[in-house]
Amino acid sequence: MIDIGRELQVVLNTGKIAIGSNRAIKSIINGSAKLAILAANAPAQVRQEVEYYAKLNQTPIFIYPGSSWELGAAMRKPYKVALLAVLEPGESNILELIR
Repeated sequence: MIDIGRELQVVLNTGKIAIGSNRAIKSIINGSAKLAILAANAPAQVRQEVEYYAKLNQTPIFIYPGSSWELGAAMRKPYKVALLAVLEPGESNILELIR
């Protein structure tokens, strides 16, 4: 089983991510996102937009099992993160979440 928190830390340190709904959705639309990570309590409108654009561009979505506060804390941010997009996984195995 993959440790999501640890893999998020590795991506943060060695990869490239887009944090926040606007930046992440733009990266999904333009096809640069390899994985979208959505907090379990993300707003319905954000969830619908992500599901729509991810389906169009065949971007996999992973539902983070915690709240947006917990996802923000996992990313070492002092605020909520409802959505993030992995642009480059770096040295992490985070893309194994979709297998």
